[in-house]
This record gives sequence, structure tokens and C-alpha cells, in this order.
Amino acid sequence: MKRLTLLFFILTTPVMQAFADPSLDESRRLYREAINEISRGRLINAEKLIPKLNNYALLPYLELELVKAQINTISPQTIDVYLQQYGDTIVGQRIRISWLNKLLRNRDWPQFVRYYQKNSSTTTSCHHAYALRQVGEHYKADAAIAELWQTPYSLPKECDAPIKQWMARLNAKEVEDQYWLRAVLALSKGQTDMARYLLNRVSNPDQYVDLLLSPDRLYQIGMKLPVNEHSREIAMHTLKRLARGDFERTNTLWHQLDHHLNFTSAQNYALRDSMARQVIASDADYTRDWVMANDPNYEDPYLTEWRVRLALKDRDWTAVQQIIQFLPADKREKADWRYWWARADIELKGELSVSTQLILQQIAAERGYYSFLAADILNEDYQLEATRTLDPALLGGVEQNGAINRARELYSLGDNSTASLEWNYGIRSLNKAEQVAAAQLALNWGWSHQSIMTAIRAGAWDDLTLRFPTPYKDTFKTIAKREKIDLKWIYAIARQESAFAPSANSSVGARGIMQLMPGTANTVAKQMGIPRPRTEDLLTPEKNIAMGGFYLGQLLEQYGGNRILATAAYNAGPTRVTRVLLRQEGELPADIWIENLPYGETREYIKNVLAFSVIYANKLNLDKPILASHERKIGPANVATAQKN
Repeated sequence: MKRLTLLFFILTTPVMQAFADPSLDESRRLYREAINEISRGRLINAEKLIPKLNNYALLPYLELELVKAQINTISPQTIDVYLQQYGDTIVGQRIRISWLNKLLRNRDWPQFVRYYQKNSSTTTSCHHAYALRQVGEHYKADAAIAELWQTPYSLPKECDAPIKQWMARLNAKEVEDQYWLRAVLALSKGQTDMARYLLNRVSNPDQYVDLLLSPDRLYQIGMKLPVNEHSREIAMHTLKRLARGDFERTNTLWHQLDHHLNFTSAQNYALRDSMARQVIASDADYTRDWVMANDPNYEDPYLTEWRVRLALKDRDWTAVQQIIQFLPADKREKADWRYWWARADIELKGELSVSTQLILQQIAAERGYYSFLAADILNEDYQLEATRTLDPALLGGVEQNGAINRARELYSLGDNSTASLEWNYGIRSLNKAEQVAAAQLALNWGWSHQSIMTAIRAGAWDDLTLRFPTPYKDTFKTIAKREKIDLKWIYAIARQESAFAPSANSSVGARGIMQLMPGTANTVAKQMGIPRPRTEDLLTPEKNIAMGGFYLGQLLEQYGGNRILATAAYNAGPTRVTRVLLRQEGELPADIWIENLPYGETREYIKNVLAFSVIYANKLNLDKPILASHERKIGPANVATAQKN
């Protein structure tokens, strides 16, 4: 059955006077009804509703569903008209995918090649490589599959056949080189199982596979490995794994293997960086000696920064200032090291000099964690530098943008995934000022996540209205009051965790606005006396916020009301935080404690949350100090409190 007649009607017929322009709510109702009719196979009933939806933003999606429902009977000519009409829009892309799937089922390889577009899914791209081979385009097929091959991750089973065909055209050495190429890529991303699978397909893999299975074997066979690039790659990966356990023994083995295998400068740099992270995390007595021995000339900025931090921990203020001078200029001029140079100067002189006051005033004039700390030293108000960047005259035009309009409707109907695709498609064509207007529209619609992300994309850093919205206010207020936690703090945590995306799903499985791990959510739910949460519960804002707030309340109590420690535990886990406290001797000022936290992600997480808390305190008319008086020192008392709880 050809769809040209229907398409011609839709594209050329003006709004019919016989139908009154329905309200938006009525259009949404009719759209849902039409989609339901299609799902039941009643296509004629759905088509009858089209004239009433002629002005509705989601009419293309109704067309899409009609195309999909009749894809096996639609002609190429009809598809061409649809694709010309919808182009590379989300609807056009989905029509193309549906058509390609039909061609795949029919094994129509010439047509599949004709309609394929790059940037399709990996599965479709593998089908395309296979199709190229079937039509005799062998060199193009080789290039296509060679590009897909270069990934550290598993490929779908649909890639097996074109990979086999490609490999058959290579000689033995080329095949082995390809397996090694991909194995190294896998190792670089920590995909050890994938690397082992790949190396099982090269000649004489036993010793390398053995090391991937049992890293400890490197102590026995490391000095017997052949001196080549393959041995260096496997040894480097294995040393990094071993360093997580027995650092001292691994450190010795590293230097022994360097003499035997001749690691490249880049490899030694990577190993030194990896070793440094382990020794710093261990907080061993020899940490300072190791850092100085491995970077005597301050050539590694990462290690130089840690030498500053360790000097801070020792309260060696002279060393702090001296070491900061060895940082590259771009790092030395950042707010963090300017702040610490000034802090050291105050401690050394016992007073605030005019020059140091000027440095702190410059930092305090900005916005951020160190700026707020500097303002506290100066006893000055925080400078948020909030500036609205919206041109209201642009709102109407942006709202009429087809993709933005479709995104709004999809969002209103609960299809957040497709709404986000349409939104991203729409803002690509907008200039910076129009993107700010789009961010404001998202905020007006209650789509806080898109407001934040679009404002950032537009570079509207000072527009705090767009970047720090306050969604779900009643829920956050209720939970904060019930769990006895600061409203500004839970808002800051949620903003840092997900930017208020209800469907946020991290690479490690954390879900929802508060980014709860399923295991944590199960434990919290049991303690709250509520049913074990399902995935949909974790993606429901009110339920997710309630569980996240309960957990924050527990952590705050565990750490004696100290938000710094509770924030660190929320990100890194209580065990890690308590371990750091147990290794600590005596009290440390909170800023030095945070700076010396060995977990880089958590260190920056705390700084962001504290800074965000100041911004939310301002927005919510709450107390504004970045640190409460009882949070300004961290030491043994916090350990005792944590253990007691």
C-alpha cells in the first residue's frame, strides 16, 4: 500500500475551516488516542484524526508510527518523500532506521547501502559493512569494519560476520596486529576480560594471558618477558593493578622491569602517576620521600600539587609558598593555589598584609569554593556575580522552533528520552542568546535539567536563575525538615549528583535525582520501613529524594553533624571516609583536610557541594556561611563520633 496520498494530504492541505483549532490539552488527548489506535492496528481510525492535529507539534511522530505500522508495504518512492520532508530530524532518523530494518529483513543489500547514513548505531553500521561486501564494495567494507574494530568494548554479534570477512582478507601478521591493537585499547580502559579474550587469538599468548588472569605472576615471570612493545603494554597494565594492593613491592618491581623492558617515557610517566595515586591514598610515612624521589625537579604538575598539599598537612607554610612557585603558570594562577599562597603568607607573617589582602580580594570577587573561603578570611559578603543573560524578545521565536516545540510536547507526555533528543537537535541551530532563551523556556516548563545543561552550553555561567533552579521545592522542604538536614545542602547534593534529571543513570548504576545505588536504596528502604524499591521507584523524584534525604540524615548523624564528612561519605562511601579519619593524627583545619583528601573525585565533589550550598542559601534566603563553626576543624573527635554511630 502506498502512503503518497496521505503524505500529500498532510503536506499541502491548509488548516481545515471545518475544524476549530483545538486547545493544547485537546490536541494532546487526540494524539494519544491516535497512537493508541495505531497500536491496536486500527490505522484508518488514526488517519481520521490527522486533520484535527494538523497544527500539533507531534504530528510528525504520528506519521512515524503510521510509517512503522505499514513499513512492509510502503514503496521506496514514498520513503524518499518522507525522508526528504523530515531530513535528519529525529523523526527522519527513525523512519530511516525502520526502513533499513525492513531492507535488512529482505536482504536487499543494494538498497541498504543506498539508504544507510553514518553515525547510525554500531549494529546498523556492522550491517552496512556486510552489505558493502555483498555488493562488491570490498575496500569500503574493509574501511568500515576496520573503523568499528577500534573499540575497547564488546561489539554486537551482528559484527561477527563482517569482521570474519575482513580478517579473511588480511595476512597472518596483519590479523595479529589488529588483535593486539584492540587488546591495548581494552587495557587502556580497564577492560581486562576483553583484552584476555583478544590475546587468546594471537600467537604464543600464554604468558600474557596468564598475567591478565593472575597479576601476581609478574613477580615470577616479569624479568623473563621478551623485550618488545607487547611486553611493555601488558607489564604496565599489570603493574597498575598490583599497585592497588602491595604498593611497596610493586614500586620495586616497576624499577626492576624498567631496566629490563625499557619502558618509554610516556609509559613511565603513566606508571609514576598511577603509583603516586596509590602511595598518596595510603598516607604512608614515606609518601613525601617517594614523591620527592620520583619528581626531584618538579617536572610533574600532579606530583607538585601534591607536594603543596602535603606541606599544608604539615603546616610547613614556607614550603607551601616555595613549592607553589614551581607549578606551571596556568596552574599557579588558578584560584586554589593563589588562595593557599595567601593562607601561607598570613600564617608566616601573623597578619594580613596589604599585598595578600589584595590577592584575597581578587579571589573573593569571583564565585566558587575558594572565593567563598577568601571572603570568610576577609570577613566580607560572598560575591555571587549573578547576572541575567536573557533577552525576552527571543522567547517567542525560540518557542516556535519545530524541534524545541516537539521537545516540549514530548516532555509533557512523559517521553523524556525522545524529548531530550529533540531538544539537543533543536539547540544545535540556535546562537548563544537563543540558547539562553531556550534554557529559560525549559525552566518555565519545569524541565530544570535542560535549563541547567543548556545554560552551560550557552556559556551563561553567571545566570544563576538558569543554572541553579529549585525544582520539587515542596518535596525537598518536607524531606529536609523531616530528616533534620539543611535545605540548601540537599539541594546542592542533588544539583551536583544529577542536575535534577529524574531519569539519570550513571555508568556504575546510580539512579535518579539523588543518584542512589540500588544496593544503598534497598538498605535505606528497609530502614525507612518501606517496600524494596523497584527501578521505577528510583526514577520517581519524590521517592528518590525521600530515600536520598534519609540517607543524608543518617550520614550527618554518623559524622556529628559535619556536612563535609557526610558529603564525602555520600560520594565515596562511609568506609573510605572513616579510614581517612582513623589514619589522621590531630585536628586539621577543614580547608586543609579537604585539600588532602586522597580521592580526587570526592575532593572536587565536596568543594562543589559547599559552593552550591552558598548559592542555594542565597536563593532560598537561608543562612549563608560556607562552613558552620563546628565544621571548621576535623580530627579525632570526628573519628570517635563516626565509630560510635
